[in-house]
Amino acid sequence: MFNAIALTNLIKLYYLIRTMHGVYVSYQFLTWFIVTMYGALSWILYYIPKPLNAIEYKEIYYEIDTGDYIDIQKFE
Repeated sequence: MFNAIALTNLIKLYYLIRTMHGVYVSYQFLTWFIVTMYGALSWILYYIPKPLNAIEYKEIYYEIDTGDYIDIQKFE
């Protein structure tokens, strides 16, 4: 009788350890996958050329600081 109870407890302990190990491995895999994909995506996006900051036909404005406020005037 005692051996059957001990064996049952050992089997339950085995299932618990197997489940915890599976959760740990799954967590590590998902962490590795997300970090790798983020790194690969950022590496790819790094090589996409950035657009020019200014458009050639855009009117040019400049700012004059006159104290309390900023006066924006058209440059001619």
